Amino acid sequence: MFKVLIVDDEPTIREGLAALIPWEEYRISQVETAKNGEEALQLHEKLSPDLMIVDIKMPGMTGIELIERIRRKDPLVHFIILSGYAEFEYAKSAISVGVEGYLLKPIVEEELMDYLARLKFKWEQAQLYQQLKDRLEDENKERMIESLLRGEIDAGIYKFFEKLRWSNYRILLITLENVIDLPSKKQLLKVYFSNGQSAIVSTYQQFLLAVFDGDSCQDDLHNELQKSVFHQSNQFTAALSEPVESLEELAKAYQITKQLLANRFFYEQDQILTIQSKPLLTIEEKKQKEQKSLKMQVEVLFYSIELGDQQAVQKICLEMVEEWMQENPSEESIKKNFIQLISTLINKLISDYQEFTDTFTNLMEKVIEIEKQSTIKQLITYIDSIFSEIIGQMDQQDSDLIVKKMIHLIERHYHTNIKLDTLAETFHYHRAYLGKLFKDYTGEYFNTYLDKIRIENSKKLLLEDLKIYQVAERVGYANVDYFHSKFKKYVGIPPSEYRKRKLIGK
Repeated sequence: MFKVLIVDDEPTIREGLAALIPWEEYRISQVETAKNGEEALQLHEKLSPDLMIVDIKMPGMTGIELIERIRRKDPLVHFIILSGYAEFEYAKSAISVGVEGYLLKPIVEEELMDYLARLKFKWEQAQLYQQLKDRLEDENKERMIESLLRGEIDAGIYKFFEKLRWSNYRILLITLENVIDLPSKKQLLKVYFSNGQSAIVSTYQQFLLAVFDGDSCQDDLHNELQKSVFHQSNQFTAALSEPVESLEELAKAYQITKQLLANRFFYEQDQILTIQSKPLLTIEEKKQKEQKSLKMQVEVLFYSIELGDQQAVQKICLEMVEEWMQENPSEESIKKNFIQLISTLINKLISDYQEFTDTFTNLMEKVIEIEKQSTIKQLITYIDSIFSEIIGQMDQQDSDLIVKKMIHLIERHYHTNIKLDTLAETFHYHRAYLGKLFKDYTGEYFNTYLDKIRIENSKKLLLEDLKIYQVAERVGYANVDYFHSKFKKYVGIPPSEYRKRKLIGK
């Protein structure tokens, strides 16, 4: 939206223009008036208008003098001058100081609106150009970051970072519980770093990433990120590299930081991992970690398959291979890992979607063929084909199947900001129609079903050593008062009373 300042010593003209013109049609949200040049200068400082409509002859400072003074410090503001017939030649001389045009008094509203329409077009074109320029700059920065993290540094990258004058470099890596949130969190992270801290924010592989001046790192970065980017939720894990003095060291710093995130299972929550972080689990518990890791991998793949996201599945598989390769595995162990992973996944699919029992059982024969793949490239291609077939079967747009998928997503992701609108977009259904399908299948509205799942899970958490607001957050309620009202609605008593009764009953 744009702003206008009208400057005229005649109150009927300046107030009349302010009241009569339909400014909103031209994306103008604010219109202010000034009765002379001095007042206009003060308002210009305060308002920073996009357009000034200026009377050419006023007592004291003339309109030409006002335009010249403002033009020296604000080359972007547009001007339209107002003139009487007697000053027509004088008005034309104002064109030399860069005005958009002039209007003769008495003012014809249609002529002014014609100018406004042209200005609106110019403003919108300028905004589009700036947005495109910003986008290209962001994309260029992100390409540079990707090159840096691969250890590919050219003269252009050196030149760019020299201009930043950073004393050293640090990498912040963030992984989200819900990858769907990556684009929105990326924008919030940009806003966070724009407040007094220079940084380049990007997404790389499955991570949200920032490269920034290490000397500007805040001591309480985790809490600041919770407050500014993740809105008090714990649905992210972050790792921070040590400061490095040269660009050449960034690739290694990235690998170390990435490994910290890969091992996050071993660490306490609610912290940013660094190389100084102390693990909770020891190497002797590696077997337990592997069992839980398999379960997590199956869950992540299962979620992507239900969404029909083939690219996400491919990406997850490649990342798993990369992770396994860091342990110097044998060919046999890589194949064994995939056979175990896909077999576990298929068993879970059969359990949750019994109508596909025959189809998925037949797929087990293909899983055995994993042993016959002779190169890692062939293996990955073959794995992709298995997942593609699974997704093809799951992608049948049967309404009962869609609702089943919704129920599974709710049961596993009730603690996130899951909404009917998001699911409607994911499954390519109109929101109202999808809501009707859900109600017909379950007998309950989507939000009611979601609330009941959340409340049931909150009952278990209330028996743990957690504060009420922490329980609310863990089941997906950002507002603790809203959680109170929902709990009382479905249980009949407040959560604190429920906890008290259960503990006394024990």
